[in-house]
Amino acid sequence: MKDLKIIKRDIQDFMRYFRRRVYYVGALFFSKLVLLIPYKLIVHYGSKFIGWIAYFVTRDSSDIAKRQLKSCFPDKSAQEIEKITRNIFVNEAKNFFELANFPKLKGAFFDKISSVENSHLIKESLKKGKGVLIVSAHAGNWEITAAAVARLGVPVNVVAKKIYIDGLNNMLVNYRLSKNVKVILKDSPDTARKLLKALKNGEIIAMLIDQDTNVPSVFVDFFGKPAWTPSGLASLALKRGTDVLAGIDKRVGKYAHNTIITGPIVIEPSGNFDKDVINLTQKASLVLEEHIRQYPDQWVWFHERWKTQKPL
Repeated sequence: MKDLKIIKRDIQDFMRYFRRRVYYVGALFFSKLVLLIPYKLIVHYGSKFIGWIAYFVTRDSSDIAKRQLKSCFPDKSAQEIEKITRNIFVNEAKNFFELANFPKLKGAFFDKISSVENSHLIKESLKKGKGVLIVSAHAGNWEITAAAVARLGVPVNVVAKKIYIDGLNNMLVNYRLSKNVKVILKDSPDTARKLLKALKNGEIIAMLIDQDTNVPSVFVDFFGKPAWTPSGLASLALKRGTDVLAGIDKRVGKYAHNTIITGPIVIEPSGNFDKDVINLTQKASLVLEEHIRQYPDQWVWFHERWKTQKPL
């Protein structure tokens, strides 16, 4: 009986490994295929085709998006909600094709499709010698934001969760590294050390705080409802005295991107660290909300943003 359990476990382990290899090989093949197609053709027309398919195939996700959009924009008609939801999936398809094209997005061509508005704010904050923290959201193409800021000549670090398929994780890390964007993994035992080292070296750390995830978080108001929001950025900023800027991507036309830098985001110290963390996280979240309200079809509404409920 024991031998049968071992055999069953080994079979399960092999099937898990086999599935992951298939996913990786499929993604690798598709990413290479994308590079053979003209950039504008695949980003504009390919994303519409794949985005519409994803909208209809992933009905659960599109239903989540519609439900949350209706809750946050009660004045919008059903037709408007439907249109925004479809555009969300097209935007995510564009994100995929743009990321897969990172090996081709170089030099003058990358500068042609991306810009950073108010970049002087980054330079001014860096002069203080404590690095810079950039708070951002899954809006537009956040990978383009990190790459565009890195083009300013300052090392950029993004905090990200490791993908469970090693091959895909390495692929994504290499895409970012090709644009001088370093990755600090959330679950690594030396995450805190790397974050502190980056700030001490006068580098930029970018964090996304617009999702309900399994990291230290606090409840803040987001679209009028309590939302479980990552608090690591606020905690780090208050401990280190580092400036917090917002950097959020906005799509401009069919192919271009504009990263909008605002801030610094500051609060009046209360003398209570935990309270200050909540207040700074709240203020940063409201900056993100304002942007998302202006460009709702560029945010990931299919994520269960209010999944964690605040205790009564």
